[in-house]
Amino acid sequence: MKVYRIISNKKKFRGEILLPGSKSISNRLLIMLALAGSKIHFQQLSEADDTLKIKRILKLSSSCSSLNIPMIADAGNAGTVVRFLTAYFSQLNGKWLLTGGERMKNRPVGGLVEALRKLNADIVYAENEGFPPLLITGKKLQSKKINVDASQSSQFISALMLIAPYLKNGLHIHFGDQAVSFSYIEMTTRLMKKMGIDVQLNSAEVLVKHGKYSLKPIQIEADWSSAAYWYQIVAFGDNIEIFLPQLEKETLQGDKALAEIFVQLGVETVFEKTGIRLVKKSSLKTGILHFDFSSFPDIVPSVMVSCAALGKRAIFSNIEHLRYKESDRIASIDKELHKIGASVTKINTGYCLNPGNSPCDIPPLNSHNDHRIAMSLSPLALRYGKVEIENPDVVNKSYPAFWKELEKTGIFRFKSMEV
Repeated sequence: MKVYRIISNKKKFRGEILLPGSKSISNRLLIMLALAGSKIHFQQLSEADDTLKIKRILKLSSSCSSLNIPMIADAGNAGTVVRFLTAYFSQLNGKWLLTGGERMKNRPVGGLVEALRKLNADIVYAENEGFPPLLITGKKLQSKKINVDASQSSQFISALMLIAPYLKNGLHIHFGDQAVSFSYIEMTTRLMKKMGIDVQLNSAEVLVKHGKYSLKPIQIEADWSSAAYWYQIVAFGDNIEIFLPQLEKETLQGDKALAEIFVQLGVETVFEKTGIRLVKKSSLKTGILHFDFSSFPDIVPSVMVSCAALGKRAIFSNIEHLRYKESDRIASIDKELHKIGASVTKINTGYCLNPGNSPCDIPPLNSHNDHRIAMSLSPLALRYGKVEIENPDVVNKSYPAFWKELEKTGIFRFKSMEV
């Protein structure tokens, strides 16, 4: 097993860090491209593993629709890829076996499959009811008003929305007030409108009119989710100031909430013309911190790790759906934070992060094969002198250049080991 030992050099840093293009925006645009049959080029398309997977599978599927045997599409551990392609393949002529790794086979898709079946989709569970792999026979889907359970993933709604313009009379989706990560549904809405589709969204339902995507070249925003780890580094450091280009105040991404959250943890966000500047403040917010993560769950690991390392007790609400991510993120974070003396406990209103007394020697930290766990733990080297991260290459899922960008700051030095 590969391990990175990350050692803090305790140097100051003032400079620019490059973020990847938004994976969430990129993946949505790729589905639109496939539906429109367009060859438009988007600047700063994400190079994350998830985006490369969906791009490769879509390209391959374009030549496999006439086969009599199913094309096997392996999405690995990419939940977005499975959910978006479940909807896409349902309306595409051909036979498809959509599968993934062992963790993916335990991530639910039942709410999406049930909704698609109401639209006349032909989907069979190839192994366990409610989970991938799925055997899909593409056919013409119907337009109906449907109710969808989006309490486990907003991707169910986004997947349906993306194909909805190509249904004869569009689609009317009711999801009530239980949809998690609502900001991602808003992202899908705004992108679709930008590409010529009539979409009407409120807090409980969305109406997508029939139409065709009118795609135009755009520059994809930098990824706000990936900024979280740099917020941590500024929060933990004493003499660090970081500029992150191509992050916008008027953004499609809900993870811009980082700016409001981290001001409570000692980091000020200065919005400039071409990006944002992260500057260390002199003090943390006093008392117990309270966070509601219903609309931006991807940044929970970074905020939890930051609170633990900074000695801040905090309450985290609306994070139960993190159990269905690349790992059970609540259990994963709790297990790793125990190694620095902290813990995550269930309470009535959510979960409580309890900081504790850190040990002198921190055991190796396990990434749990989860990119966000690995990246959120790595800045702890600034607080404790050094940390070891197991399976560091998992960051390729969303931020392939993360270790390179971390090393170029000079704040850290690395040693790669096999154990």
